[in-house]
Amino acid sequence: MNATKGKILAASLQLFNTHGISNVSLRTIAEGVGISVGNLQYHFKKREAIVEAHYFALVKKIDAIVFLESEDVFKSFFNSADGLIHMLFEYHFFLLDFTTIIRNNSKIKAHYSEVSKQREIAFLDSIQVLIAEGLFRREALHDEYLSVFKRIEVISNFWFSSILIQEDTLHKKAIKDYSSLVSQSLYPYLTDLGKDRYAKLFPNQMVSGSQT
Repeated sequence: MNATKGKILAASLQLFNTHGISNVSLRTIAEGVGISVGNLQYHFKKREAIVEAHYFALVKKIDAIVFLESEDVFKSFFNSADGLIHMLFEYHFFLLDFTTIIRNNSKIKAHYSEVSKQREIAFLDSIQVLIAEGLFRREALHDEYLSVFKRIEVISNFWFSSILIQEDTLHKKAIKDYSSLVSQSLYPYLTDLGKDRYAKLFPNQMVSGSQT
């Protein structure tokens, strides 16, 4: 990536995060970089091309999170939520305008659908490993863990939007709150052994005497 293209992406990311996509034009981005609109369009002909570049950059970073890469599968599984939300916060404009982007960009929509399925498979595979290790209980309902995945996916996609319904701006506290929300939503599915591991991993979340 050449220097000018990198500056365009950096400036546009900051502008999108601050003002939202609908309030940022190519001219606004060009002024932020200190170049002409014509020069900007040499690299990105449309604003949508910049949005796509950010989307695929975000996907690449998320792809680096693999639940089972660590020898400590349990810790890796739960820490992935924290890593995910840090990345989403870096590109939070995308989630704040998620529905609009998906509806208006067929390329992103098709790719997101494919990626979502891959994430689902990875999540369910991880759960099976954790069940085999005696850390998660077996399903009591049909497709119970599939439903868990879908709930977490909805939270991830609309967490920041939910915050801004009540607050004016996003703060990094949203990262910690999201991580706790996701990890605690998984707590009821843990075995006694899993709950003991959870208490050691997240001691600040525990109420004294409530580990099992």
